[in-house]
Amino acid sequence: MLIHPTTGQLIKTDPTTYKPTAEVERHIIARDQHCQFPTCHMPAHRSDLDHIHPFNHTHPKAGGQTVPENLIALCRRHHGLKHRAGWTVQRDTTTGHTTWTAPTGHHYTTHPHSYAA
Repeated sequence: MLIHPTTGQLIKTDPTTYKPTAEVERHIIARDQHCQFPTCHMPAHRSDLDHIHPFNHTHPKAGGQTVPENLIALCRRHHGLKHRAGWTVQRDTTTGHTTWTAPTGHHYTTHPHSYAA
C-alpha cells in the first residue's frame, strides 16, 4: 500500500490485492457504463467488477491483477453465468472490445462507449 506521509490516508494499493481501489472502480464504471455482457444494460455502478483473468488468492502475483485492463463490469446474473455456465470473456485492451464465447463456441462482441464528441 502507498500511504500519504502526512495524513496517513491510503493513496494506492498493490494491484495484487483482490479489491480494487476507489480510483480503479470509478475508472471501470466510467469506461464500461453498463454490464459488458452483450445486450445487457444494467448500469455499471450497480454491477460487480470482475477479474477477466482470475485473481489467484493463494498466490496473488501469479493470477490476474486488479487493474483496469483486467476488470470488467458485470451484473450479478452475467457474473454468475461467466463463472458457472462455461462462458469465457476476453477484452482487447487496445480497442476496448469485449468478446464473449458461449459454451457452444459462438462469439459475441461488445464495443466500448466513445467519449469523443
